[in-house]
Amino acid sequence: MNATEARSHRAAALILSLCLCASVASCGTYSPLDSHYNRGVELYDQGKIPEAIREYRLAIEDAPESYRAHYNLAVALHDLGKKDDAAREYGEVLKLNPDNARARVSLASIRADEGKDAEALKLLEEAAAVDPNSSFPRESLGAYYERKGALIRALENYLLATTIEPGSASAHAGAARLLALQGSYQDAVAEYDKALAADGNDPATLLAASEAREKVGDLKVAMLLLERALIHVKDRPAPWLRLSRLYEAQGRLEDAVASIWEARAIDPANADAGPRLKALYEKLAAKER
Repeated sequence: MNATEARSHRAAALILSLCLCASVASCGTYSPLDSHYNRGVELYDQGKIPEAIREYRLAIEDAPESYRAHYNLAVALHDLGKKDDAAREYGEVLKLNPDNARARVSLASIRADEGKDAEALKLLEEAAAVDPNSSFPRESLGAYYERKGALIRALENYLLATTIEPGSASAHAGAARLLALQGSYQDAVAEYDKALAADGNDPATLLAASEAREKVGDLKVAMLLLERALIHVKDRPAPWLRLSRLYEAQGRLEDAVASIWEARAIDPANADAGPRLKALYEKLAAKER
C-alpha cells in the first residue's frame, strides 16, 4: 500500500459519506518504471492532480485496456469534483475489470450524492458480493446506512466488516461509534480498544474512545487517551477544556489550570475558559489554606 492508498483508506473509514478511497498503487500488471502511469501516481501523491490527470490520459492512449489507469484517472477527476467525468471512467473500469469493488464503491458515492440511492445501494451490495474477503465494501455499506440514518443496518455491516478483517481499525471504530450512540458504552469501549490496537494514532478514534471511557467511569484511561489525541489536535480548544475537567476530577488542579490556559491561548474569547479558571483558582486557594 502506497501513501495515496493509506491516506484514502483512512479517509474512507472516518467520514460519514461514502468515501472515494483512492487506490493508485501499481498492482495487477507490470508498468515500466518510467511510464505515464507511474508518473501519474507520483504526481498524484504530490498533490499535483491536474498534472496526474494528464499523465493518466496519456497512459490510457498507450494502453486503453489498462483498468488501473482508468481507475486512477477517475479518482483524480473525482477529487476535482468532476463527477460526470469520474463516473464515466469508473464505468470504463467496470467494463474492463467487472470485479473491481473499489470502482463500484466510488461510483456509488457519486450516485448517492446525486440522490440516486437505489443505484448507489445496488453498487455497494455488488461490491460486497464481488470482494467478500475485504472489509472495505462492508464498511462502505455501513457508512452509507449511517449517513441515511439506518443505524441498525449500519452497525450490522460494520460488525460484519470486523469479522472479515479483524485488524480493520476503521470497521471497529465505525461499530464503536454506533454502539456509543445506542448507549452501549461498554461494548463501544471494547470496539474502540480493537480500533486503537490496529491504529493507535488516529485522533478521531482517540477522542471518541476517551469519551466512551469517561461514560463508563474510567477517568484515568479517558485522560490518557485524550492526552494522546492532543498530540495530534493540539490546536483545538475543546479537548483541552475537557482534559482540564478530567484532571480536576482526579484532584490534579494545577494540570487542570494549565489545560485551560492552553485552550485560552488558542481561543482567547472562549466563554468557558474564564469561569473555569476562576473556579479552579478558588479551589487551589482553599487547598492552600
